[in-house]
Amino acid sequence: MDGINPISGVTIRSATAEDADDIAAVYVRSWRAAYAELLPPKALATLHEANWARRFRSRPESSRVTLLAHTTAQVIGMVTVGPDRQDPVFGEINAIYVLPAIQGRGIGTVLLDAAITRLDSSVVRLWCAAENARSRTFYERRGFAPDGATGTYEISGHRLATVRYARQIPPDSSSPLPS
Repeated sequence: MDGINPISGVTIRSATAEDADDIAAVYVRSWRAAYAELLPPKALATLHEANWARRFRSRPESSRVTLLAHTTAQVIGMVTVGPDRQDPVFGEINAIYVLPAIQGRGIGTVLLDAAITRLDSSVVRLWCAAENARSRTFYERRGFAPDGATGTYEISGHRLATVRYARQIPPDSSSPLPS
């Protein structure tokens, strides 16, 4: 399912180990922007691209796939998808990030669509920071709804409350997003 998508000049492809630096750059820059209001600056300063690149290189997970959105110039977004970590009968979006400077242009939707088509599951779940209104709105507009599960995510000694979202995927749907 790698290839050109409807957003002009953006290609979706599977990531390789050689993409670790680009994945880390998208991840860290997106986290710093998305969580600037939710975490202290010291916590966000602990996120280093080199550390995340090492982590991506050293922990390949055969059950998960990372897809990249890129232009001829750079990687602009990423999504990681695979079986749900708590119940593998479900699919799970583990991470989805787009560079802050180009958010709101449809890249996240394209990545989400591509990720969902990779799953062999009728229900897709994901976790989101409870106070991350922008991300929650993004998921809700694409058919996801909170399913009642809550949790926490810790970064540098700071805890973020999280909520789990789920979305039913119609078995005969050629497009994973509702019209």
